[in-house]
Amino acid sequence: RQQAEMLNYTVVEATAVLATHLTELIKSHAYELLTRQETKHLIDNLKTRVPALVEEVIPTQIKPGELQRVCQNLLRERVPVRDLETILETLGDYAARTKDLDVLTEYVRNALARTICKQYIDERDRMWCLTLDPSLEDMINGHLDRSERGVTNTMAPATAQQIVQQISTKTAELTQTGRSAVILCSPQVRAAVRKMVEPSLPHVAVLSYNEVVPDVTVEAVGLIGLNG
Repeated sequence: RQQAEMLNYTVVEATAVLATHLTELIKSHAYELLTRQETKHLIDNLKTRVPALVEEVIPTQIKPGELQRVCQNLLRERVPVRDLETILETLGDYAARTKDLDVLTEYVRNALARTICKQYIDERDRMWCLTLDPSLEDMINGHLDRSERGVTNTMAPATAQQIVQQISTKTAELTQTGRSAVILCSPQVRAAVRKMVEPSLPHVAVLSYNEVVPDVTVEAVGLIGLNG
């Protein structure tokens, strides 16, 4: 250990490495661990604090299973669901407008903007981001088929793979500087971009512009387009 420290290596205890690995594993699979029973526990705990909210929203506007799905969507992108009160209030506000749980998840993300931003800012409240070329956003948006059944991406697989490859190259350059990889794009395409990159880049965060709170400074360090 002394020799390693003399050579300027960072020495980490084995228990700390194990704990970090387990924490990372749980975060990656938290959405799978949120069962119907666990969701019921969350609702019961919330009911002891804000009974009026729970009685108003569940199950008349949102069923427990739908709340579970929304929370799973959030956890899948590593968004904490501890603020269940805000989540339920937002669902109560927008459930009358749409029953599409993916759309409702986007509304909840907007309400949790400060929590989301906190994960990716540095000590000076700066968020280092890559943005999408407006023409690329327009192209992606043009391939989104919105219906009552949800949103379907009709883009050709080869084109989607080309976009993901450009994102992979740019995010690799960003993470090499020690910063988190964050893609910033318009709300209309955020969910679609996330679904495109998730299989190969699961740890890359995709945020929409309206998820960035006013006191966060956005540092755009790269532009992603089809041609690099």
